[in-house]
Amino acid sequence: MKKIILDNQLIKLKVPVEKLVLGQYVTELDRPWLESPFLFQGFFLTTDKHISQVQDVCQYVYVDTTRIIEKEIDFLQEDKRKNIVYPPPPKKTSSFFKEITSSDTIFTRTSNLIRGFLKNIGINENLDIDEAKKAVDQVVRSVIKTPDALMWLTQLKKKDEYTSQHSMNVCVLSVALGRHIGLAENDLKELGLCGMLHDMGKMLIPDKVLNKPGKLAGKEIKIMKYHTVLGLKILKKSKGRVPLSVINVAYSHHERVDGKGYPRGIGQDKLTRATRIVAITDMYDALTSDRVYRKGCSHLEAIDIMTKMSGKHLDYALVLKFIECLSVYPPGSIVELTNNEIAIVVEVNQDEKLRPKIILLLGYDKQPRTEKLIDLALREKDIGGETYTIARTVRAVDYDIDIMKFYHRGVLQKGFSSL
Repeated sequence: MKKIILDNQLIKLKVPVEKLVLGQYVTELDRPWLESPFLFQGFFLTTDKHISQVQDVCQYVYVDTTRIIEKEIDFLQEDKRKNIVYPPPPKKTSSFFKEITSSDTIFTRTSNLIRGFLKNIGINENLDIDEAKKAVDQVVRSVIKTPDALMWLTQLKKKDEYTSQHSMNVCVLSVALGRHIGLAENDLKELGLCGMLHDMGKMLIPDKVLNKPGKLAGKEIKIMKYHTVLGLKILKKSKGRVPLSVINVAYSHHERVDGKGYPRGIGQDKLTRATRIVAITDMYDALTSDRVYRKGCSHLEAIDIMTKMSGKHLDYALVLKFIECLSVYPPGSIVELTNNEIAIVVEVNQDEKLRPKIILLLGYDKQPRTEKLIDLALREKDIGGETYTIARTVRAVDYDIDIMKFYHRGVLQKGFSSL
C-alpha cells in the first residue's frame, strides 16, 4: 500500500522496497534511522546497490516526490526496462501570463473541433484526421513553451460536455506529461492525437448506458467496454492517415500493466508508452471531473488513488512522473492559505513547487476581495506580517467558487495588472 502525505515541505510517497527506482530520494524509513546502517537521514538512490541495501533492511520507505535525480537516456532502449529513469523536464520558455490568451483561443477552437467530431461520429460520418493533427500541433507548440496555461484551462469543466472536454483534457495532459519526460516534438504531436481521439468509440454507445446516473451492471458493462473496439473501427475508416499508435491507444487504453484490463487482457510488456501515458491521464481527468453519478475528487485524492493502482493498473514510473508534472498544486487548483484566504493557482514555480503563483479570491472571512496576483516564491507578507503560504487544497464548490465565472469576469487579467 502507498499513500500521499502532504505537509509544507514535501510530498511523501509510501513505497514498498521492491518498487523503488533509481533517482528517487528516500526521506524516511519504516524504522528509526539509528537502527539502520545508513549514515545520512535522507539520500538519493543513485545505483542498483543502493536499492539492494534498502531492500535488505526495510519492507517499505517514504520517498520525496519533489526531489529526483534524472539522467539522459536512450528512450528506445530504456523504455524496455521496468524501472525507467527519465531525463529532467525542459525549462519553460514562456509564462502563463504571456500564453493564456493564445492558449484560450487554442483550447476553445480545439474543443469545438472535438465536439464536431463527436457529433459526426453520431451520424456515421468519418473523422477528419488532418484537421485533428493541425489542432494538436497548436496544443503541442503551446505546451512546449509552458504547460501551465492549457493545464489551467483543463479545470474549466462543464458536466454536460464531459465527453468532449475529457478528450480535450486528456490531449493536453498527455502532451504535458510527454514534455515532462523529454519526448521530441513529433512524438508529442502523435501522443496528443492519441489523447484527443482515445474515447471516440463512446459516441456509438447508447446514451442510456453512457450517461446512466447509477452503477452499470451485467450487459451494460459489456456494452460500455465495447467502446474500445468501436474506437478502433472508427479510426480505421477515418479520412486521412491515422497513425497506428493512435488506433492502438483507442483500442488499448483500458488495458492494465498486470494484464487484467480489457479488451485483450495484455500486460505492460505489450503496452506502448503512449497507451500507458493515456491510461494515466484518462484516469486522472475522469477522477477529478463531476459526473452524473458522482462528484469529482480533489487533485490529492486522485493521485492518492492512482498511486495505489500503480504497478497493477498503471505504469509505476510514469505515475510518479505525472505527479511531478502536475506538481503539488496544479494550475487551476483552489487553495487555502495559512491566513485563511482563498486563492487559485495560476502557474507552477519549477524550482519551488510548493510556492506557485496564485491569485487571491476570498479574504480571511471567506468573502470576495480585490483580486491580487502573488508569487509565493518571493515570500511576500500579508497584512499581519506573515509570509503567504499555502495550507491545503480545497474544493471550489465548498466556497461557492465558479472557476468558469471568475475566468470570464477577467479575474486573471485583473491579477496580472497587479504585477
